[in-house]
Amino acid sequence: MSTPAMSTPEVLREMLREVLYGPDGGPLAVGLFSVGEAGLLRTVHAFTQAQATAPAAPGRPTPAQITVHLRQSLDLAAAQLTDPYALLPDETDAWTVRFASPQAWRTELVSLSRAGQNLYEALYLPLLPEGLRIAFGAVAHAAYHTGALRFHLANLAAAEG
Repeated sequence: MSTPAMSTPEVLREMLREVLYGPDGGPLAVGLFSVGEAGLLRTVHAFTQAQATAPAAPGRPTPAQITVHLRQSLDLAAAQLTDPYALLPDETDAWTVRFASPQAWRTELVSLSRAGQNLYEALYLPLLPEGLRIAFGAVAHAAYHTGALRFHLANLAAAEG
């Protein structure tokens, strides 16, 4: 017996879930965007506040700034899917953010998780082709930046050990 085909919103939800949490199957799993336990949320939680606020190189954004940018991107996509007249955020805020304390960094991580959940829930709405494009773009954008953050985290680990 064959497995029923997944709808586009189901595929997008599965892709988003993988980007946020990594593929199912534990540390040895391989997914479309990542390997086991390498999702966005696990990745950003692995940064200390000091690591998150230090750029990878002079003139480059910090992991914290990229995290804020991703939160804004996920929030925007969810808002656009639920309200076509949603106001665009000021995305320049992400590139100037500074977290003064570990608590402020943890608060941002909670906000990122909520943004991912909001987009996931929006993917249950009936979506027109434009909505599917917005959702796919947000998921692909998050996957791209998650890979960059994973690479930076690996470089930090190699420098320490």
